[in-house]
Amino acid sequence: MSGLRSFAVSSEETAALALDYFNGFHDGFMQRIVLESQDRIGEDLSQSCSGMFDAEIDFAHYNYQQGSEPFRPHNQIVRAEFRNVQDILTDFGGGFLGNTIISLSIAPVNRRRAGQIAAERCLGLRLARHYYLEEERRYELRESQLFTFTDARFVEQPSAPQAVETGS
Repeated sequence: MSGLRSFAVSSEETAALALDYFNGFHDGFMQRIVLESQDRIGEDLSQSCSGMFDAEIDFAHYNYQQGSEPFRPHNQIVRAEFRNVQDILTDFGGGFLGNTIISLSIAPVNRRRAGQIAAERCLGLRLARHYYLEEERRYELRESQLFTFTDARFVEQPSAPQAVETGS
């Protein structure tokens, strides 16, 4: 598939462009999540512990904005790479309806950088999903912040080749 899109995200405005294009990843799910620490051990065996991570999330997604052409295949993956990730908090508990994404949002937030006193401006990745309230026998929309980050890139990946069935 040609015409794969890529979005650099470093502000609320650039985040809105990416999330509008991908329809907030509605009806998608997180297929792969990777966290990589920026902490290192030096040649002199000293440790540099920043408390920062980089994150990659592969979103399985096909539900693009209205009028986005051509229609995306059912096996479309969008890889999001987040830099300088901190404040990681995830909940994939059993009460969430299959962890299907209702919407992702990105908003400006303040955080205290690891080892620093002063606050810094960054972005927060928020995830909205349906949670089942068993006692009330109903679903409730819940939104929570997954983590904070400084910048990101959302990149459409080429669709996976289709398996060919063979008869015996």
